[in-house]
Amino acid sequence: MKIPAFLLCLLLAGSVRAQEDNLTVGVNEGIELMSLVQYLGGHLENNTPSPYRSDVQQYFWKYRNEPAVKDIFEAKYKIYSDLVECGLAFYNFPDIKMHRLPDSCIWVSKIGRDSLDRYMRDCMQFYRVSRFHDFYTAHLSMYQQWAGGLRDSVSESVRIFDSLINTRRDHHWMICMDPLNDWGAHTINPAIVNPEYRSFFIFQLGYFGDTDKLGRMTFNADLFNFGWHEGTHAFTDTILGSFKSNIDSLADLMPHSGALHGQNIDDWQHYFNELMANAVSVALFRQFRSASEYNNLIQRNLRFGFVHIQTVSDVIYENYIHARKVDNFEGLMPLIFAALRKNGVDSKPNQ
Repeated sequence: MKIPAFLLCLLLAGSVRAQEDNLTVGVNEGIELMSLVQYLGGHLENNTPSPYRSDVQQYFWKYRNEPAVKDIFEAKYKIYSDLVECGLAFYNFPDIKMHRLPDSCIWVSKIGRDSLDRYMRDCMQFYRVSRFHDFYTAHLSMYQQWAGGLRDSVSESVRIFDSLINTRRDHHWMICMDPLNDWGAHTINPAIVNPEYRSFFIFQLGYFGDTDKLGRMTFNADLFNFGWHEGTHAFTDTILGSFKSNIDSLADLMPHSGALHGQNIDDWQHYFNELMANAVSVALFRQFRSASEYNNLIQRNLRFGFVHIQTVSDVIYENYIHARKVDNFEGLMPLIFAALRKNGVDSKPNQ
């Protein structure tokens, strides 16, 4: 896919990257800015020591009384780790500018337009006052090392997904490494953050403490699972929206467990969305990974409360991955609904 010139400029200016075909891996400057502010404000899940985190503390600790940090520290609204995705709205570094977040942005509804816009402007002020760009450019070699290793590790899972699951051809993958986060991975929906990335599959990937033989930081998580899970979110967002009434009709199958609640999954729509991404990953593991890896992923899903994982992943595997019995992913949906109606009650735990 040929990337439009204006988007290529955004990629080059906003992230240190390793690019291969339709895959860009990098540290996005805007997302990293918001991660750092949120970290200083005490609202970022990070318990993983790293040389990078030490550099951040040494360089930025004196700026923790800046308005942006106070905003997040004193916030009256609920703070989530993935708020940092709003950093994708920043551009034109180092002369930082910001695209207006769309009204459809979930953070506008959660935080409020005025509060969110003020926080974003304060983050831009933090960027200038702290000379964030100097810190960012001083760590270019570190970012490039991470990007090269991660690209090499994840490119095969991307290739498999695009050849077998995804039927869109107008997309470009972008993985934003997030070294101050250790919560996992998170898919960014460009339509609600920065529509100029509308043809991109974007997800953030946190740092989990992995190092190479030389003791250098590496982004070496379960990249097949992350790639296939996050790719499914990016690919199926519109598809699930078109089947909303069918999905809602199965809401009585919603399991309730402490494991799900701990992931902030308390409603059927959220559960079904995550179930689909998990099920695609499990089905692909069944086809392309070892039997033990496949079984381990099934058991992990069950421990995390996804009691319908076997039912849904079997439908995807038998009708779309191992054998192509339907023409497109949309054709799977009626089969999934039927299987859930038939087997879902048996899978549903006692309330």
